[in-house]
Amino acid sequence: MTRSLFRNKRGVGEVIASLMMVLIVSVAGVIVYSYSLGTSASSSSFFQLEASQKEERARERFSIIAVWWDTVSQLNLTVLNYGKIELVIDAVYINGTAVSTYSSGDGVPIGTGELICVRFTSPVPIVNRQTYEILAVSRRGSKNVVFWKA
Repeated sequence: MTRSLFRNKRGVGEVIASLMMVLIVSVAGVIVYSYSLGTSASSSSFFQLEASQKEERARERFSIIAVWWDTVSQLNLTVLNYGKIELVIDAVYINGTAVSTYSSGDGVPIGTGELICVRFTSPVPIVNRQTYEILAVSRRGSKNVVFWKA
């Protein structure tokens, strides 16, 4: 009986080829599975980070409650934090032009319920009786706009 199994060698090549194909497909499946695990883990952490940033931005609330003009180009903003978390004013824009020279108040943390004065040199000339759009932006991206008449 054992002699009859080894006498027909044609079927052995097909069996080995089938086993090799199964092995190749299995290895490819493992590679795709491990790649998809890494990709899904990184995208999951990215979405969690983005969701937490949006949550913090939603809890962050501030308002420019006063604007006054000291000298020829020195402006002062009084900012009130009425949100649930601490915030930092990161940038101020006058009529779309970014302020580059701050005297005080930039990068200073503002606690909940606190006021801060942000002083800076205006990047645009201030003309009496003209209206200016003043935009303050926090580090998390929250914005507050006020229209001020000089």
